[in-house]
Amino acid sequence: MVSIGAREIYDEVIGLRSEVRSIGQQAEGVRDELDDHEARLRALEAWKYALPVAALTGIGGAVVAVVQAVAK
Repeated sequence: MVSIGAREIYDEVIGLRSEVRSIGQQAEGVRDELDDHEARLRALEAWKYALPVAALTGIGGAVVAVVQAVAK
C-alpha cells in the first residue's frame, strides 16, 4: 500500500509554485519579444506605404526638371 502524507503534498505544491513562476517569467520574455517584433513590422509597413509616395515625388521632380531643361 502506498501512503502519501501531507509533507509530500506540500513539497509538490511548493515545486509546482516555482514552476508556475518560471513559466510566468518566460511568458513575460515572450511578450517583450512579441512587442519588439510588432514594432518592427509596423516600421516596415510605414516604409512600404511611404515608398510609393516618395517615388512619385521623385519622378515628378525629374519630369519638372526635364521640362524646364527642354524649355530653355
